[in-house]
Amino acid sequence: MKYSIITAVYNGEKYISRLMASVFNQSYPNIEWIVQDGGSTDGTMDKLRPHADRIKLVSERDSGVYDAWNRALARATGDWAIFLGADDFFISPHSIAQCHRHLRGMPPHIAMAYGALLMGSNGKAEHLLNRTMHRAYNTFLSDMGVPFPATFTRVPVLQRERFDPSYKIAGDFEFAARILTGENVARLPIIVAYMEMGGLSSDSSNCTLLEERLRVLYSRIAPKAREIMETSINHVVDSDDSLEAMPE
Repeated sequence: MKYSIITAVYNGEKYISRLMASVFNQSYPNIEWIVQDGGSTDGTMDKLRPHADRIKLVSERDSGVYDAWNRALARATGDWAIFLGADDFFISPHSIAQCHRHLRGMPPHIAMAYGALLMGSNGKAEHLLNRTMHRAYNTFLSDMGVPFPATFTRVPVLQRERFDPSYKIAGDFEFAARILTGENVARLPIIVAYMEMGGLSSDSSNCTLLEERLRVLYSRIAPKAREIMETSINHVVDSDDSLEAMPE
């Protein structure tokens, strides 16, 4: 199986080397890193270009992160994809190898498989987001249910459905809500990645975020709210949040 790591970046010089190291150090061999740069004017490309033989790299203007992700998906050849921002990173050289142990046997109807996500500032973890299946489905009734930087999605699903570029902040929520059913999500008992806090999606008072979230809730979640609620209830009895030990 092959894994596509997709990064949209614009002026990410401060953190891109950290992400690059975490990708290049992965012990699982069959991966590709697809970087869609939005025309950075800082030193981002100076850090990426010397490694162009290891990166599927394109630099061009885009209309935002979801347009950039769609452009990157056109070059994706993996079975599963994961989306990491320039300031995110894998927490272990074995992150993908650990996830592969579960993903390789995942039933075909599973479209998304999510793990746990560390969040913090300046690379220092302050909070662990580790949702049970019950909690993930329940959260979808009001917000994004799965932590996208720790979520693997099947590439054929992504290439068929694509992201809606009219969203500026909540496009990952809209995508997940659009494809969500009561049977197509699975949990990985692994801490997959670290996400740097402080972006627009972290600001709950951001008016654009609030407007886009409501748009998703009305258009995508409301029509399937009963199914989501019933799935959440069905997972109460098996709400295990244990995590596998990280390999040395």
